[in-house]
Amino acid sequence: MSGRPFRHSGVLPRFRDAALGLFVAYREEPNLRFHVFAAACAGVAGCAVSLRGWEVAYLGATIALVLAAELVNTAVERAVDLAAGDRRHPLAAAAKQVASGAVLLTALHAAFAAVVLFGVERRLGQSVQAVLALLAGRPLFVLPPVITGLLGLLGGARRQSQRRDTP
Repeated sequence: MSGRPFRHSGVLPRFRDAALGLFVAYREEPNLRFHVFAAACAGVAGCAVSLRGWEVAYLGATIALVLAAELVNTAVERAVDLAAGDRRHPLAAAAKQVASGAVLLTALHAAFAAVVLFGVERRLGQSVQAVLALLAGRPLFVLPPVITGLLGLLGGARRQSQRRDTP
């Protein structure tokens, strides 16, 4: 035993902790909820235009990249807040800015991927018509992004500040 906290010997407790981390981040981070909503919309659009094998892989990898960057950004922000406490430090600010810059970079890549998949590989007008036709023909297909969007807008806990009010 290494004496480190949160160390588990079994695989299932590790998966449980990872799933709990995803749940906590989704509940407390509005940007993550937005990215999940956007990912669901991209998935519906991908189904509507019948993406091919490499396109599905590219869309999936792009979505995973954005969500992973947002999760890492959340972890960096929490760790910096814990380490810095009430003090303002230029290195703490820089760490947070770099982590959020990584999210921005992946989000810009996601926009690029959308242009490639839905505007270059097929005309944008065709993509929009395909999405509208899918939603008109199978309106239940819109439920995943609507549910994630509503959970994102209505759900979630407001992150409470860890700081104590000192007189």
